[in-house]
Amino acid sequence: MLRLRRLALIPTLRCTLNCRLCCNSVPLYRNPPFLPLEELARDLQALFDLVDSIEWIQLVGGEIFLYPQLAPLLREIRRCDSQFDKLILMTNGTLTPGEEALAALQEYGPRCQVQISDYGKYSFRIRDLEAALAERAVPSVTKIFHGDMQHYGGWVDNTSYADRGYSQEELEDLFRSCWQIGMKNYHMYQGKIHNCIRSLFGLDLGLIPVPEEEYVDVRDTGKSREEKRAALARFDTRPLTACRYCGGFDTARAKRYPAAEQAPRL
Repeated sequence: MLRLRRLALIPTLRCTLNCRLCCNSVPLYRNPPFLPLEELARDLQALFDLVDSIEWIQLVGGEIFLYPQLAPLLREIRRCDSQFDKLILMTNGTLTPGEEALAALQEYGPRCQVQISDYGKYSFRIRDLEAALAERAVPSVTKIFHGDMQHYGGWVDNTSYADRGYSQEELEDLFRSCWQIGMKNYHMYQGKIHNCIRSLFGLDLGLIPVPEEEYVDVRDTGKSREEKRAALARFDTRPLTACRYCGGFDTARAKRYPAAEQAPRL
């Protein structure tokens, strides 16, 4: 049985903010697209044909409430509700979703949670958002990322995609201490599943030479279901090419910085 712990689906990398230390490398993208609903639906179907179940499906961005077809996407995900336990949406508190999206969220009941990052002055719609969700009994949690009580102590700086020149021993240590690997926090963008966001965006931006065996492309008709399942089962067993280009996601040792500092637009 192949059960994933967390898988984040990325419908868009467009965002209302331009955070300098964004772990999804949003400042490096110019006008990223809204992925078509039909494309996302096919990827979801291929995903759930591939795995037996997923504990958490997450919708992340960019800013997820910018996605114009959020309500039909939420209903598309519910078509597979027997194969996942919970739906999580990540948002930065700058937008309140429309009535159709709120109604679609309400349909999930307690199986849905909206996780709101509170960036202080930048999250200027946060109280409106919390109220709109509470009115419809949509579960939510707000995490503080400003002032002296920043969640996880703040962010880490992984803006550079330079090869760090690590030894094999250093790579092994970096990999074993990585919180993404420890949490089995997978991401899928344009059909490609990675167990590391540095790997995903490094490949997408053409900044890391990620080999095919380090990710799974659900759109790849040249590989069988069994081959793809075996590749997913091998995730988290050895250091990745992307580890060489990473400063670390170690919650215990990595230097922390204030969250959501804004960078100039490209």
